[in-house]
Amino acid sequence: MDGPQQGRRWPRRSWPQRLALTTGVVLTCMCLAGATAVGYVYWKLGKLVHFEDLVVDEVAADEEPRNYLLVGSDSRDNIDRDDPDYDAFLGDEGGDGKRSDTIIVVRIDPEIGTVDMLSLPRDLWLPIADTGGRDRINTAYGKGRQVLIDTIRENFGIEVNHYVEVDFRGFQGLVGAIGGVPMYFDSALRDDNSGLFIDEPGCVTLDGDQALAFARSRTLEFRDADGDWRTDPTADLGRITRQQIFLQRALDRALSRGITDPVRLNRLLDVAIDSVGVDAGLDAGDLLNLARQFEEFSGDELETHSLPVIPSQTAGGASVLELDERAAQPTLNIFRGLPPGAVAETEVEVTVLNGTGAPRQATEVSAALEAVGFVGGEPSDAPAQARTTIRYAPGSEHAADLLRRHLSAGARYEVDDDLDANELVLVTGENFTTVTEDPGPPGPLPETPATTSTTTSTTSTTSTTSTTSTTSTTGSSTTGGPDGADDADGADDDDDDDGGADDVTTTSVVGITPGEPPPGVDCS
Repeated sequence: MDGPQQGRRWPRRSWPQRLALTTGVVLTCMCLAGATAVGYVYWKLGKLVHFEDLVVDEVAADEEPRNYLLVGSDSRDNIDRDDPDYDAFLGDEGGDGKRSDTIIVVRIDPEIGTVDMLSLPRDLWLPIADTGGRDRINTAYGKGRQVLIDTIRENFGIEVNHYVEVDFRGFQGLVGAIGGVPMYFDSALRDDNSGLFIDEPGCVTLDGDQALAFARSRTLEFRDADGDWRTDPTADLGRITRQQIFLQRALDRALSRGITDPVRLNRLLDVAIDSVGVDAGLDAGDLLNLARQFEEFSGDELETHSLPVIPSQTAGGASVLELDERAAQPTLNIFRGLPPGAVAETEVEVTVLNGTGAPRQATEVSAALEAVGFVGGEPSDAPAQARTTIRYAPGSEHAADLLRRHLSAGARYEVDDDLDANELVLVTGENFTTVTEDPGPPGPLPETPATTSTTTSTTSTTSTTSTTSTTSTTGSSTTGGPDGADDADGADDDDDDDGGADDVTTTSVVGITPGEPPPGVDCS
């Protein structure tokens, strides 16, 4: 009897069967390879440095907006002193130590697909958390990452949901991993302190070294039409503008190279492992989901914002920047998740006038309003009137509505051009009852006279200080100011309301910036 192998005949498969079998095997192998690649990326993401001790604000659901604090660290710890670029890394400050060269808050709303970016000037002078004193904001990072997070939270009322930190080497490596960042320059640029040198106009793909020099440039010079080198006087504020433009172009470059693909993402992770740190709550799944959600996003969709600031000096004579708090509220509200024109009780001053003749009514109502957070003015008397009235300055409609919501009997509105922004006068009338601790629901805003409405949907070119700002439609722009002095950034000087619609916050272009390519020129 023949052996078992001799007696069995395998059925011959038709070519459609063989094709189906082969396709199944290939697809199975591809799925296994894809799963392995994804698993490898998750493993790599897990190797990122996690700052376990950071306390950040939690987000209840994945689809809720969240704020990412991005910090560019100029710590010299990872820089070899024999590196030929060591002096450029040190820049114009020199020395060792731990500083935050760049501080950016990015607000991402996954549900509606928007990304807003707020750059904070490093010379912004404000109270530093846990110190009891004031200093430049970039010193907060030197006192600890948590101190920087708390300083931002306490001064701006902004939640910090995640923290991401990148050092010099990481920045260079990430730029290299996406093949450089192409940009168009309509003039030659240089900065001896940062090491930047763009020798002639045209398309230039910035490699890691020149990208870092461009992003760090605070003493920029540009060649004018006569061939002479001129200094950009805007210092750190001009640098912020250039950083925002660079990040838009870098985002375009990264997405065009397919970083949402696990294999390509892995190349970036090889760089990030040694140079990027994140908070403990930012895990691999969060980062991959974020990349996938914004796969079709473009750099031009990234909305950039700057804070309105005022040049100032410390008691010791150091040049710093003070925040123009009232003008900053519309911009800050974006990152608070509030309408741009929204205000808090602590931002509104109310002077109460007794219009009923009831004993001590103005004093008692003023005390009640201060108890719920309003800033109290000097209470006084007024002629008798039947209805309670709120007087407000054009542009302070949100403040007037907030005060009305704290009055159980409501009030009518009256425009008063002699009042300052968010300064109100409350005249009690016969219908006045009580002040409520919690505000009622928002109502229709009082109308603003047409002559006082300044809401605009275009870019503002008016500085919030006495300096002037001009925007070039072809590329570079300059903002006036004394040479070497920090200037106001001209951010959103439109904190008025249009009689019901949210304000449109705008930001002036400050400093010398790369231009747009002329028609027919593509730098990508």
